[in-house]
Amino acid sequence: MNRLKVVLMFFASIMIQTAILPNFSIFNSKANMSLAVVVAIAMNFGSYISGYSGIVLGFFEDILFSRVIGIRALIYYMIGFIVGYNEDSINKGDIRSGSIITVVSTLFYWVMNTIIYMFLENSSSARFIKYLKGPIIIEMLLNVLLYLICNYVFRKVFKKKKFRF
Repeated sequence: MNRLKVVLMFFASIMIQTAILPNFSIFNSKANMSLAVVVAIAMNFGSYISGYSGIVLGFFEDILFSRVIGIRALIYYMIGFIVGYNEDSINKGDIRSGSIITVVSTLFYWVMNTIIYMFLENSSSARFIKYLKGPIIIEMLLNVLLYLICNYVFRKVFKKKKFRF
């Protein structure tokens, strides 16, 4: 894997996450490009690369968007490492398995983020239940769409060489 390509992909992901995606809000839910990138990397490259890429993307997001540094980095690391660790048991060529993993990862990201911020800010669980009733489903669908785009781009950029005799 070429490091320059990875750095450019991270940079493009962060630029899209900060410049384009906040302008598209559907029923008060926004897509998460970094989550889609971490899941696509985990599906294609394994646990260690996806874990470290989750930490890097999470720290960039924490520095840009969050008041507390490290929460998103921890969550992205956990998602990337767990999905990448199960790489052998997942059918990587099937779109459905990646889509299901993206849905579960979106739910895991949101639940962990909400629980951590409830402890830090002493807020109630009313916001948690209100968001679970509607906008989370739209966010899951948007993240699946972004995953499909990221996975397509990763497969085109990082082609595996075939040996022919």
